[in-house]
Amino acid sequence: MPKPNYTERNGCVYVDFGQTSAGTAAHEVSLPEADMLIADYLKEWLSMMTTQIRHNTLDCYWYMFRRHLYPFFHARHLTFRTVTVSDFQAFVDEKYKEGYSPTSILKFHTVVHKCMKYAVIQGLIDHNPSDYVILPKRKKYIGRTFTRDQLHRFIQEARSSPAEPAFMLAAVYGLRRSEAAGLRWQCVDFSGGSISINHTAISSCGKVTYSDRVKTASSYRTLPLMDSMRVYLLQLKKEQQELRLHYGPDYHQTDYVCCRADGTPLRPDYISQEFAKVCRRADLPHIRFHDLRHTVATLLLQQGFSLKHIQEWLGHSDISTTANTYAHIVYSDKKQMADELNSIFENT
Repeated sequence: MPKPNYTERNGCVYVDFGQTSAGTAAHEVSLPEADMLIADYLKEWLSMMTTQIRHNTLDCYWYMFRRHLYPFFHARHLTFRTVTVSDFQAFVDEKYKEGYSPTSILKFHTVVHKCMKYAVIQGLIDHNPSDYVILPKRKKYIGRTFTRDQLHRFIQEARSSPAEPAFMLAAVYGLRRSEAAGLRWQCVDFSGGSISINHTAISSCGKVTYSDRVKTASSYRTLPLMDSMRVYLLQLKKEQQELRLHYGPDYHQTDYVCCRADGTPLRPDYISQEFAKVCRRADLPHIRFHDLRHTVATLLLQQGFSLKHIQEWLGHSDISTTANTYAHIVYSDKKQMADELNSIFENT
């Protein structure tokens, strides 16, 4: 049983399981792999992750590996036989001193933690030393939303934008950027009255990849085709057919709903850039394109729909995500709650 070593630094207590009562490394193993460099193992592990995570996530992992993880662990020549909790803590502390945000540091640490977890499964170490790292505290992000009036102003201004279809889909259905850019006409069932979300477009390293793989299993969902959207999409499809004839052989033949005039599918990153421009032209508060999902969730909550219903509409895998991140209670609702409570106590 490893004997924990306790050290105090900057008002925090650190627990190191690197030594046993006999004074030898708790994770020391006799396998030849025990002398493998952590940096090299990270590289091998990332190569194995190709079939396990989405390509854009893997691209981010590789960037973090090259920019942060490999330089740190390789410079110290750390192996499974020599690495301790303190080394992983030193990595976190160094990145914090370099000015990286707690959110970024958590992302760096997540890659290392997943890799070390796999090393435990392989038997290279008997416990995951990165489990005991103390991470800097993050500030919870609170998404901003449009009011109903602001949302109407946004939609009016969006009519002059090439990205209008993506904005409409996000404002009405709360689609993610990747889902809006990846929606195909074959998934719009006009006769059955539904829209199926089962395909995405993801920007990564300057490229756009289209895939039938969505964010989570719950992201696969079918939503009702409301009357206003039926009219809008039928008109959009008619316009695209006319443009197809106008451009002739120069028209890009695709099945994507969100396209430019020449049929070129809208890039996800372009949608975000155009969204900021539309907000400025409409003199609206600066929010992220993703915050349209916050807006949809808030509006549905105000209409009395349950968190479970909103979760399924937005395609969240965990209802806590809906409750903690998207279901904002606007100030007017708080005022109504205060008035209700006041009526109870004012006569006591």
